[in-house]
Amino acid sequence: MLDGQPCRGVWLSIPSPATVRLLARMSCDWLAVDAEHGPMGAETMMQMVAAIADAGGAPVVRLAHADVENVKRALDAGAWGIIAPMINTRSQAEAVVAAAKFPPQGQRSFGSAWAGLSLGLSMADYRRQANAETLVFIQVESRAALDNLAAMFSVPGIDGVFVGPVDLAISLGVEPDTESADSILREALDTIVSTARAHGLPAGIYCPSARAAEERIRQGFLLVNVANDVAALLQGVRTQLDWEPDRS
Repeated sequence: MLDGQPCRGVWLSIPSPATVRLLARMSCDWLAVDAEHGPMGAETMMQMVAAIADAGGAPVVRLAHADVENVKRALDAGAWGIIAPMINTRSQAEAVVAAAKFPPQGQRSFGSAWAGLSLGLSMADYRRQANAETLVFIQVESRAALDNLAAMFSVPGIDGVFVGPVDLAISLGVEPDTESADSILREALDTIVSTARAHGLPAGIYCPSARAAEERIRQGFLLVNVANDVAALLQGVRTQLDWEPDRS
């Protein structure tokens, strides 16, 4: 992704390490544990992160809230990267970086015996390498954020941006998944991608399907999910329930 190549991932909202053990062995570049809208606690999140890493995947956590406690929990669990939701100002972006980086770059507290396991590092080596190895993505999903893109994207320590298209559409006053929303959103998304590129940052976005993900890649996004566990489960079961034998 950082070299300009798209990275395709899977979005995880079901609080199940067992499910993750299966999905993490598929050919995806990253898996995101959704701690914001997924009903999971810190222990379950840590087990899911560990399952992803043990299978050779890249674990990312979308935080429940962009504060010190949630940043610490995700990174101490071994997440390779975090997505901080609802970042609207430069000061909020700076606060996320400060919480995610050890001194002197930030103010992160050190002490987790598990953080380095997902990278195969000892505690001491993790402390020395974590600032460079862990990724910080800020999520753009409001009109207020659109007004502050350059200020936020120029914060040292920000590694990328991630768009929440549904919340962004709502904030812009349009109904998601409608023709009018598509037109208004496209203009906003083009602005986000171009501003991110100008600051040397990759842009990602949540996608409802693989087809939508490929369209976003053509638009310039590099971090896209091609599936989410809830939709995949429902679609798979629905397909089987709707199947009818050939009685000809």
